Amino acid sequence: GFAAHLGRNIQVGTGDISWIINFYQKNGFRFSHRIQNFFTDNYDHPMFEDGVQLVDMVYLRKDL
Repeated sequence: GFAAHLGRNIQVGTGDISWIINFYQKNGFRFSHRIQNFFTDNYDHPMFEDGVQLVDMVYLRKDL
């Protein structure tokens, strides 16, 4: 994933993998939005995490 400061909050983007999303949520991040087909549209090869093909990019946000 990646992180960016947007004013008084921080936003992260990651693949749609439940344990990763749960990690961020346990640390105060909340779902922001999703970009459908991000990984399949922007990479010339399939991307995998824990044996699961990444398709959508999930963004989470935390107020600072």
